[in-house]
Amino acid sequence: MNLHKDYARLEVVTPGHESEGPEVAFLTASINLQSSIFAGRIEDEFRTKCSIFQRLSISSLEEIITEYLLLDCADLSSSDLDLILRDIHTISNPPSIVLINVADTTDLDFVLHWEKVLGLMPSECEPKVIMERLGRIFSGEYWFPRDVLHNFLRQHRKPKKWREKASNLTQRETQILQLICECHTNANIAEVLCVSEHTVKSHLYKIYRKIGCKNRLEASSWASQNL
Repeated sequence: MNLHKDYARLEVVTPGHESEGPEVAFLTASINLQSSIFAGRIEDEFRTKCSIFQRLSISSLEEIITEYLLLDCADLSSSDLDLILRDIHTISNPPSIVLINVADTTDLDFVLHWEKVLGLMPSECEPKVIMERLGRIFSGEYWFPRDVLHNFLRQHRKPKKWREKASNLTQRETQILQLICECHTNANIAEVLCVSEHTVKSHLYKIYRKIGCKNRLEASSWASQNL
């Protein structure tokens, strides 16, 4: 999404603009001309106020009080994105989330497990397309790329695994699977169980082999059906 190129001729809406649309905030790695122009387009398009927040400058996501949070994913890895989504969902009144500037949608179907995530915009989207899709989201719809939805459906449309596999799990492995279903990271699990992260990874490797899963998402899906 080349904001500098596509929004160069647009004016940023003044602070006195009367708000009629939803409350919107834009969380990004840095506040610059591009992010300001993008926020201005949001304000102009939806007659609202779009506040910009820099990730490293806020001490807590509780500081962002808004109805919709646009999260800039340009410099985020999948694991970092998952951590941020977890943190957002732990605050008392989390906003609805739209992921912006996603460079690679491969293996990102995990975002669909987070109930507040309503949409995902790949970085190649044209600004006009982004505004159209945001309008649909603000109207109560969802928008995700087809490949993300297909991967998610493939996982959840698999026949239920034989329940006998669950009986092969140890009590600790079952406990770890339940924590994975609650979206805990390896570090969180290690802290809860008072073990090292290496031990957690070792348990996960054994779990994957026992239940026939390849990754965390598949294990979570299996556990939700069989435990």
